[in-house]
Amino acid sequence: MTQTTMRSAGMTSSRRNAPPALEVFTTLAVRCRVAFLDRHPGVTSWLLVLPGTIWMMLFVGIPLASIVLFSFWRSGFAGLVPDYNVENYAALLGGRTFWRITLWTYEVVLMALAGVIILAYPAAYAIWRVVRDDRWKTAVLLLCIVPFWTSYLTRTITWLPMFGREGVVNRVLVALGVIGEPLEILLYTPYSMMWGLWSLYIVFMIGPLYHSMTKIDEDVMSAAAMLGATPVRTFFHVVLPLTRPGLMAGSLFVMVLGLGEFFTERVIGGAQNPMLAGLILRQIDIFQWASASAIAVTLTFLTLVTVSAMLRLFDLRKV
Repeated sequence: MTQTTMRSAGMTSSRRNAPPALEVFTTLAVRCRVAFLDRHPGVTSWLLVLPGTIWMMLFVGIPLASIVLFSFWRSGFAGLVPDYNVENYAALLGGRTFWRITLWTYEVVLMALAGVIILAYPAAYAIWRVVRDDRWKTAVLLLCIVPFWTSYLTRTITWLPMFGREGVVNRVLVALGVIGEPLEILLYTPYSMMWGLWSLYIVFMIGPLYHSMTKIDEDVMSAAAMLGATPVRTFFHVVLPLTRPGLMAGSLFVMVLGLGEFFTERVIGGAQNPMLAGLILRQIDIFQWASASAIAVTLTFLTLVTVSAMLRLFDLRKV
């Protein structure tokens, strides 16, 4: 009786101590997978890239392909008609209006880029050289980013109560006797649109420039000072060449965002001189979906050409 009980207890304990079959199978499967990935390291890279690739194909590739397809259709009374033709592109590229708006778009973007560079360099330089405490540098950089915690549309709309004819700025200037009547130039003009673009895009230039400046060796700055270079000469002959990576990165941000700009031109600029993205919106307003798709495809092509030309001038891998 006792021996039987001991045998039963021993068998039970051995069963408990033995690993389950499912656990053994899972361990073997994991080991096989790890061994396979070790023998084929390229598969690991593909598996890491696959989720993002699928996401981009679903939410970027398919919509973009649809726009390209719709650009060859025809706009009908009730929507798009699958009548394949190139009339949309012929009418678009054959008219003077498109080329005039294209030139105006590049003119606005280049002026915005020039203004952002002029404003961002002193700001980034001051954060780098004037502010000594790293905590204050972080605080100042954070202040530059804080406005971007709100929506782009919200930041643009705030210009209306600030710079409108009855806005805060005009009222203060009139109350102080600086001007006799409200200034019209502060809103709904090309100048006000440009000021708005500068304020919206400047942070995209300050960040890359400051990042490039922090990589400059202090010994280089000391050597320039010891050789008698003035601060201005040091900036143009030392800082400016060494911050080209940040300048190019910020310029790419500004160019891409500027070419796709439509809301600032409508809200702050008064919709008087439409850019290419604004032209797409106007075609949608009159239900010309096919024409809007053709303009969108053309704008995408122009943006790719512009970015490719900029990348040929400088390798972003050096940033």
